[in-house]
Amino acid sequence: MKNSLDRKLERISNIWNSYIWEYKFCNSRIKFTSDVKSNYFGDITGYFSDTFGLIYYDSKPEESSESKFTQSIGSAISFLQAIYVQQDFVEELLHIFKCDIDKGDLKQDRNYYLNRNIRNELVGHPIRKQVVDGESRLLSSVIFSNSNSDSTIAYLRYHSDDNYKFKEITHSRKEIIERHSNFLNLYFDKIINKLKHILRDFRKKIVQVEVAAEKGTFASIVKFVEDSFENIVKTNYLYDRPGLMRAFELKDKHIRYKNLTEIFLDDLKQSINDIKIDIDEQLADKDRTNVDYSANNYIVPKIKIVLARKGNKAKKSEPISYHYELGKLVERRGFQEFEMFSSFLKNKCIGNAAVLDELDNMRSCYSDMFEYYCSYYYIDKLLSNK
Repeated sequence: MKNSLDRKLERISNIWNSYIWEYKFCNSRIKFTSDVKSNYFGDITGYFSDTFGLIYYDSKPEESSESKFTQSIGSAISFLQAIYVQQDFVEELLHIFKCDIDKGDLKQDRNYYLNRNIRNELVGHPIRKQVVDGESRLLSSVIFSNSNSDSTIAYLRYHSDDNYKFKEITHSRKEIIERHSNFLNLYFDKIINKLKHILRDFRKKIVQVEVAAEKGTFASIVKFVEDSFENIVKTNYLYDRPGLMRAFELKDKHIRYKNLTEIFLDDLKQSINDIKIDIDEQLADKDRTNVDYSANNYIVPKIKIVLARKGNKAKKSEPISYHYELGKLVERRGFQEFEMFSSFLKNKCIGNAAVLDELDNMRSCYSDMFEYYCSYYYIDKLLSNK
């Protein structure tokens, strides 16, 4: 059961990280308040993961200097409190994702209120009082029973309804866990269904972006991306509206500008395709956390070993790599560093006039981020074809 709940929680987190957090279209469908924009959601899911082990465990308490009775009390308190906190977090998640379920609805769910009442009586309010005729009077008190164990929550209750005669109350941990599991599964599924609804709508929206990318003007494409697919802006230094429109206006002046518009459109199409595939998998309930590798039939390749004859060593030149220099130049960490790594790249590109011209442009326009990266991305394209 714990593994199933872990997977559902992970799925909620993945959709949050990939879509709710990244796209205005998606987060506009939930209560994306300033609180939620903080690490608040991550704290909730992290606390869930941390407390699952307090509820779903198999081992008995280890022997120690403390008595088994004392250990069983600590175990019971942490067990019930973890369930209580997770109930509160479910209520908060239902609120965040606008599931139209509030605390009043939860109180009608026996899987919720039975477990909550046990916790409140034993941990939250072990001594309860009520005001009668303006005077505070004892209503009930509880104390752990010696019958408390790994499988049973047991306590003695003294209640005014019984003239304060003790009554032993026992609850099966197994039944408590079953109720809590049913509770979590029900509301995790409701949250996932809400997220799937958001993803369906988002998929329709990105299809509109896809159509615009095929048939619309460049300006309309940029507008669509800015409004509905803004995450792609993070993948390139110049994918914001000013940079893209400036490149489009200059595309006939030099190929470096046209190159930027082309790689933007290529990246956009690829990103749209990847997102559509991912959403389709999410909607199909594809479980990407459990991959059965045993079902694959791996073929071990035959390796032919050839021993070189003495005196006949084959000479093979290694292909020139530009990754290191390009990786440093894209960081744009200072002019001195640029001078050093651009000189390394020049030495590797002697005779390549186009690359040398772009490096000169990067040097002369170092303070102009637009010019610098237009030249950089053009160099990257030129050398990627090598």
